[in-house]
Amino acid sequence: MKKKCLVLGGGGFIGSNLVGSLLCSGYDVRVFDMIGFSKKNIQEYLNKIEIIEGSFDDFSKIKEALSDIDYVYHLISTTVPSSSQLNPCFDIESNLLPTLNLLESIKTSSVKKVIFLSSGGTVYGIPDETPIKESHPTNPINSYGITKKTIEDYFRLYNRLWNIDVCIFRLSNPYGEKQNPKGIQGVIPVFLHNAIKHEPIEVWGDGSVIRDYIHINDVTKVMVAALSIETPEIIYNLGSGIGTSINDILRFIKENLEPNLVVNYSEGRIFDVPINVLDIKNLKNRFSINNCITINDGIRKLHQYIKSNNS
Repeated sequence: MKKKCLVLGGGGFIGSNLVGSLLCSGYDVRVFDMIGFSKKNIQEYLNKIEIIEGSFDDFSKIKEALSDIDYVYHLISTTVPSSSQLNPCFDIESNLLPTLNLLESIKTSSVKKVIFLSSGGTVYGIPDETPIKESHPTNPINSYGITKKTIEDYFRLYNRLWNIDVCIFRLSNPYGEKQNPKGIQGVIPVFLHNAIKHEPIEVWGDGSVIRDYIHINDVTKVMVAALSIETPEIIYNLGSGIGTSINDILRFIKENLEPNLVVNYSEGRIFDVPINVLDIKNLKNRFSINNCITINDGIRKLHQYIKSNNS
């Protein structure tokens, strides 16, 4: 009998790619997302999956979604780093408290393992050294990171008190197909979209900010593998382990894909950490990842996808 996975936030960029990977790996999938969410990202899977629509803070809907589920992926986040501190109370009410309700429901469910997607880009804050190990102090500098870290702590608490099998991935900066090229998060698709449309690219700061970018295919490969691999350390950095600056990305796009791009630089933002590159030794040791998509190949791949889809 096939194992069944619940993907909380399955209609989004990461969730929809994960749904496809789970189906290809032979799992049954149930998606939970907000009422009226766009089905565009999962259109090709609609006849293969179950869908439950509801609010994450609706306790009864969450219990319904957990019925007969073996594995849970918690990908829901109602805020992003740039907006989270505008209303920290909302961040707590819409992310932290519903997650506690989720954990309470899992205590009495059939769930064998729950996987939480945290933020390797925000929970550490300004790093003392790079690449950043999982043991590095966590000093987030925005509400988004504080909430993610607090949720991590509750997952570990429930693991210790009620023996719930949990795995937490501190994800770096994912990019790839199905990411919104007109959104407020994810610079690579936004840069590509604007370059293709001959629209100016807006950059906060001087472009020297360094991030750890990982293609979505590599992200979902690890997340699916976590179902069949024991994860005793609980927390794993999930990234490429390679730092790339904003200017590096712009230079590659200009020299190889869109020579006429225009860039406007603005004053930097106080909540932007200057450098964030993750140490992925533990990830490699546990998941034996290899043949990852390079940043240049990934950008080429996404460029073609955006052009083909007229995004």
